[in-house]
Amino acid sequence: MEEKYQILEDTIRHTFTSVVWSHKIQEKQADICSNKFRWMETIRIIAASLTAAGIFSIIFTDQLWLKIVSTCISFITIFFFFFFKTFNLQKMVSAHKETANQLVGVRDRLIILLTKVRLCEETPQNIMSEYETIMKELDGIYKAAPNTTDKAVGLARKALNVTKDNTFTDEETDAFLPQSLKRNKE
Repeated sequence: MEEKYQILEDTIRHTFTSVVWSHKIQEKQADICSNKFRWMETIRIIAASLTAAGIFSIIFTDQLWLKIVSTCISFITIFFFFFFKTFNLQKMVSAHKETANQLVGVRDRLIILLTKVRLCEETPQNIMSEYETIMKELDGIYKAAPNTTDKAVGLARKALNVTKDNTFTDEETDAFLPQSLKRNKE
């Protein structure tokens, strides 16, 4: 392979790896926010129910401990109410998923670009021009992307390096292809 194509391939492969990681991190951050929302929503429902039950019980009894417990649970309910007002977890989930979806599109375009490099289908100048266009789009995605946490990075690392998310054996791919397109035609 000509040196120019090799340089392009190395550069595009580096960007491709970065996009794969960024995509997985955004997915994992969406999962974290979604799980936090479900957990907090459950607590909020339970606290609101207990508050109502406590207030109802106070009507029929005059026990101090019941008033204290009802007051504490009311504070928890109010905390979650204002937390949800301040931090819209569902909106955060959507923002992370949207960014992840945009990164999938860029990832797929980089795969096509790597294919063109390997096939030497276009001139290095044309490939570089297309790569620069993709990089401008990617910069815009990264600028608008919501922040992620170290926990999401750790979960992405596990998904990509341990459980090998998004990797397939030839046999797995062949299972979905017609006979004429299979690698192992046995």
